[in-house]
Amino acid sequence: MKTVVARQPILNAKHETIAYELLFRKFNDVNLADFSDGNVATNEVLKDLLVNFGIDKLSGGKKVFINFTEKLILEKLPMLLRKDEVVIEILEDIFDAENINEVIDELKNNGYVFAIDDFICDKKKSKLLDQSDIIKVDFIEFSKEEIIKTANIVKKKNKILLAEKIETYEEFEFAKEHGFTMFQGYYFLKPEILETNVMTTISSVYIQLIEELNKEEVSYDKLAEITKNDVSLTFSLLNIVNSVAYYSRNSITSIKNALARLGLKESKKIIYFNFLKTMAPVGTPNELLKKSLIRGKQAESLASKFKMNGKKEKLFLLGVFSLINIILKRDMNMILESLPLDNEIKDALLGKNNSLTNVLELIIINERGKMEKLEKLLQKNDISIDDLSEIYFESIKWADNIMP
Repeated sequence: MKTVVARQPILNAKHETIAYELLFRKFNDVNLADFSDGNVATNEVLKDLLVNFGIDKLSGGKKVFINFTEKLILEKLPMLLRKDEVVIEILEDIFDAENINEVIDELKNNGYVFAIDDFICDKKKSKLLDQSDIIKVDFIEFSKEEIIKTANIVKKKNKILLAEKIETYEEFEFAKEHGFTMFQGYYFLKPEILETNVMTTISSVYIQLIEELNKEEVSYDKLAEITKNDVSLTFSLLNIVNSVAYYSRNSITSIKNALARLGLKESKKIIYFNFLKTMAPVGTPNELLKKSLIRGKQAESLASKFKMNGKKEKLFLLGVFSLINIILKRDMNMILESLPLDNEIKDALLGKNNSLTNVLELIIINERGKMEKLEKLLQKNDISIDDLSEIYFESIKWADNIMP
């Protein structure tokens, strides 16, 4: 049995990431997704977190929501994790079982926070409502009338409302209007194309940098000279060089020195990412930018698995720019007209089949938890689930260091 762990962001009303829910997908002996035993699944997740990977690799310093079954609550399994790093999520099939309330009270007295999942007005859950701190409401399963009725009851009890499975900005606004302050779903990944055809002007600094980076022989002197003209990029570059990911005891004496410390490949990543960040409109969720980084790092790391070592840089750029239409709220074709990117990258971003598209497809399928499609792609390219999980975890860790 294999377990693939993924994380899904939980945002506040300002689109800031305040926590992550850890999602687990199990593969049985024939590599098919299997969710039949929640006890086994949660045990596998905790084993992965505590033994194989470490919770810090997935949490980014934020709290993580983890589902616990009735059996695991009764066994007090949440106490394996610190109270300041976990929210205990109670599955929807927990009711007033014998002794469950006493154990929940004990955990709460020890400082643990509880969230009840898929909550809707139900007398059998009244005690759990009183004991829970966060109430999650499923926006796909329940009608607007049920959601409003539940929200009104929850607000009277001064509980935090979390809207889950939010798929559109309209649902996000509806949830905000009715007192929800935490939001979970893919709504911020959905394209929201603005009517205007006017696009943010690309800074001449970045045009020059991209042109220099595309040369066969790149000059550190030239890169440093161009970089000096952008205070934000200079600050970001120096800040990243001093981050955990790249830290050295030797002090940085110049921009050229910082670029050399990073090396050409890493410098390219930072420059391209800062370009994306400067183009992003005010209010863009940081999680969108971070997901772009995670995709880029995953794509680069998967290059060897797809026997494309010579295309690592292209794959990184493909991943980083794969969400640019959502970030800029513009049509992808229009964006790419003004970007001096390699044609192979542009074609892949436009969905045309080439050697790069399978890598991005694998990353997106894994994000969405489409296990049967994932299993086929992994088998086709002779990639193990363990390798994919390790690449995913390392990519998250790297991105969290770049964007704390």
